[in-house]
Amino acid sequence: MRIGSHRYTVDYGHLALITFIAAAVVWYLLDTRSVSLSVNNLLLVQPTALFALAIYLFIVPQCFRRIDPQEEVRTRAEKETLSESNSVELSDILKTAALSLSLGLMVFLLDVIGFDAAIFLFTIAAMAVCGERRPLRVLIFSAAVTLVAIYGFRAMISYPMPTLVL
Repeated sequence: MRIGSHRYTVDYGHLALITFIAAAVVWYLLDTRSVSLSVNNLLLVQPTALFALAIYLFIVPQCFRRIDPQEEVRTRAEKETLSESNSVELSDILKTAALSLSLGLMVFLLDVIGFDAAIFLFTIAAMAVCGERRPLRVLIFSAAVTLVAIYGFRAMISYPMPTLVL
């Protein structure tokens, strides 16, 4: 695309994806507001939707990039080398599978061992899969995430969450 004397490239795939997500967020927000305007109905949906739309506004300009003539030659060369080396490694697939499995296990264990224990164990597993090896950091961070999640949910939602310790 050319505007004035400058050339711009547009990442149409990225732009289409984030626009689709933003449209779905707007649709969900409008649908939620059409059902009821009570605070209980909009407590999580409206702030999250507004945050997602704000993020959308920050991402959209990044889909448009100005290309200088000298940089265009370098960009083509970089794309060719990146396409050759852009392969998915087995370790990445195994990490994704391990995180997916641990998330599914956490959801299953929420009612079995309690929300606090399940969130704590999931955070430990996620940090281990992502490469954190210092046990003190893993325990402190997992405990902090668990405390914030449990007490945050209790403050916002009147759902009786079974917990083991908290």
